[in-house]
Amino acid sequence: MPDHEPDSRTLNFAGDVDEQGYPLPMTVEVLRGRTEKWPLSEKTPGDVASHLSRSRQMFVDGYYTYENFTDAATRSLQAVEAALRVRFDAGNKVSFHALITRAHDEHLVKEEAYEILNAGRRLRNEQIHATTPAVYNPASAVMVIRTSHQLVAEIFGE
Repeated sequence: MPDHEPDSRTLNFAGDVDEQGYPLPMTVEVLRGRTEKWPLSEKTPGDVASHLSRSRQMFVDGYYTYENFTDAATRSLQAVEAALRVRFDAGNKVSFHALITRAHDEHLVKEEAYEILNAGRRLRNEQIHATTPAVYNPASAVMVIRTSHQLVAEIFGE
């Protein structure tokens, strides 16, 4: 999208931090580099991997359209839900909340990740049922997307 201008709201945030913790500018290249740090497993089923891939692309596209940060986080949660359904051989009748809770109870998800996933799940549900869309800022989106990638990589890890 080189012919598009950045979303002015996006420019209020750093794109990432360097090795010393100093902020890096918000650019497409910095955002893409950030997504490349999130873990992936070659053993991840195609449909789950597709959700993660799309979440990374939407995250980068947030540079141009701020709302894409929210959509990227939501797509990454779809990957988590699909991964947990596979992991637990759960049908469609089991709620996402129940899947996250089971993953926590079985020590597949640590406390911090459990809190992030549940917060993301609640915001996702609010977004789906709302008349006014919710918006994640890039930092909030990163927490959800990174956690989603980490969990899926652990589920289908080597």
